[in-house]
Parts: sequence; structure tokens; C-alpha cells
Amino acid sequence: MNTLLLQILIASSSTFIAIYLLRPFAISIDLVDKPNSRKPHKGSIPLIGGIAMFLALIISILVSSYSLNQYNYFLLATLILVIIGVLDDHQNISVSLRLVFQLLVALIIVTVGDMTINSLGNLLGGGEIILDRWAYFITIVALIGGMNAVNMADGIHGLSGGNSLITFLAMVYLSVEDIYIAIIFCSILPVFLIYNLCIGVSESKRIFMGDAGSMLIGVAIVWTLIEQSQGANKSFAPVTALWLFGVPLIEMATSILRRITSGKSPFKPDLSHSHHLLIRLGIREKNTLQLMLLISLFMAIIGILGELYNVAEWVMLIGFILIFGIYFFSHNMVMRRVDILGK
Repeated sequence: MNTLLLQILIASSSTFIAIYLLRPFAISIDLVDKPNSRKPHKGSIPLIGGIAMFLALIISILVSSYSLNQYNYFLLATLILVIIGVLDDHQNISVSLRLVFQLLVALIIVTVGDMTINSLGNLLGGGEIILDRWAYFITIVALIGGMNAVNMADGIHGLSGGNSLITFLAMVYLSVEDIYIAIIFCSILPVFLIYNLCIGVSESKRIFMGDAGSMLIGVAIVWTLIEQSQGANKSFAPVTALWLFGVPLIEMATSILRRITSGKSPFKPDLSHSHHLLIRLGIREKNTLQLMLLISLFMAIIGILGELYNVAEWVMLIGFILIFGIYFFSHNMVMRRVDILGK
């Protein structure tokens, strides 16, 4: 059997088995998401997606031909995030404590893990921008931003998982270097989505990824984007990374700007994300999901085409800023309409 196909089968089957085994355990310890004013789902949903994905990731690497040393600091970082995420899912730890551990993970990755953003590419058209002493700071910001971007997009069934799958698939398509982590997640996420969206399974089998899952996926995405956009053998330009991970980044930036300008904490959850607003306007959740994923796919395709046709990096940056501007002002217009309608 083809080695790659075997790895995909191991990752997928490990996720299925982990979900099956973890479900009764999560229910017994009350590791579930219960409905409230921000979460109108039915019943208590096990928060086991993140743990199942992490276990499948570990198993896939252990049984592969890859040296564990190649991913030791990545696995250490993800282990810390999953533990903190599970504690947050179960006990609702403070935002500040969660940020402290996210910072710790980012420091592990950029120091002992030696994974840094050293170049921003030719963003301004005047030559490559080398970060030098700013490399650690920018990388830490990117890692923490990625963890929280996936978390903020986790507002309706399938959105975070779907967005992330599009990002990983786009990276795999463009890759010229080893991209094993992305391949594993391309194998794991469809299994999670089957249970998250109840595709072919009863609604009683639904699971959520929880904070453990969103932070795990977020750090995996940023790790792989850095890995593939830096160095002499990079697969794509740094600006392309913005397009491949576009919707979660733009949604996070929009939410933070909106909350700060309203005098609120940028980390205070609310029901004003784009997907929430569309639902409040009367669009069905399923159609909202399809629309948001189409936008995500559209941005990833633009990033891929820009890379394949060697579009100037400064042009791609301007295009991304324009998309962000359109998204931001469209979001504000929809918010005003929702307020007028009193929804």
C-alpha cells in the first residue's frame, strides 16, 4: 500500500476510534458544552474533538517513518495547549491565564523549537523585508493570533473545522517541501466534521472541538505556514499565508477592532461575529456555513493563483487589505441593520 495512503488511513481511523472511546468518558466527567444564551445548541455536547485530534496526531507520527525528534517541540507545544484547553473547556479558566500559556507555547516554539518568521518577503516592492531582531516578536504575535483566530471562528457547527481544512488543503497543494503535519490534519478534520455536522450520524453523536481543538489547530496552521513560507526552499511567499488563512484572520481583526472601539475587552465573547449576524438576519445556519466557507475557499484560491502566476507580493498585500476593508465595512453595515431590526 502507498505510504501516504497508509498514513491517511491511520490518522483517520485513529480519530474515529478516539472519538468513540472518549465520548462516554467526557460525559461521565461532565466535559460537555451546555446550551446558554450564546450557545443555542440542543443538549450537552461532548468537548472531545481537540483531544481526539491530538491523540490521532500522536499515533500518526509514532507509527510513521518520521523521527519524533523532528516534531518534539511541536508536540510539546500542542500537548500544553490541549491540557490547558481541556481545563478551560471543563472549568472555564480566565482569559489572562489562557494567554499566559499561549505565550509560553509561543516562546517554546520560537526559542528551542527554532521556528521563526525571518522574512516578510517583498511586501512593499522595494526588496525583501528581513525582520532580524523583530523575528521572535512577530512570530509570537502570529502564533497567539492564530490560536485565537480559530477559536473566534468556532461559532457555528463546522465553521472552524471547515475553514481550517481549506487552509491545510491549500498548503498541501502548494507545498514543495515536506508537509506531513498538514497532511495529518487533512485526514483528521474530515472525521471531526462528520461528527460535528452529523453527516451520516445521528445528532446525538455530535461533538465539539472545544478550546483544546481550536488552539491545537491554530498553532498547527501557523507552524505549517511559517515552515512553508520561510527559507530558501519555501513553498509560497509570506503574503500568500494571509490569503490561505484569510477568513479567520480577518474575522478576528474585525472583532477586536469592533470591541476596542466600543470600549469592550477584545477577548469578551459576543454574538456579533459575521456568522452570528447572518443568522440573526434570518439566514439558516446551514446556508451561513456554506457562505462563510465559500468566502474562505475564494480567498485561498486567490492566494494559490497569486502564487502560481507569480503576482507581485505588494499587489497581493494591497488586495488583502482591500478585502479586509470590504469585509470590515460590510460587517458594520450588517450590524447596523441588525440593530435597526432589533434582532
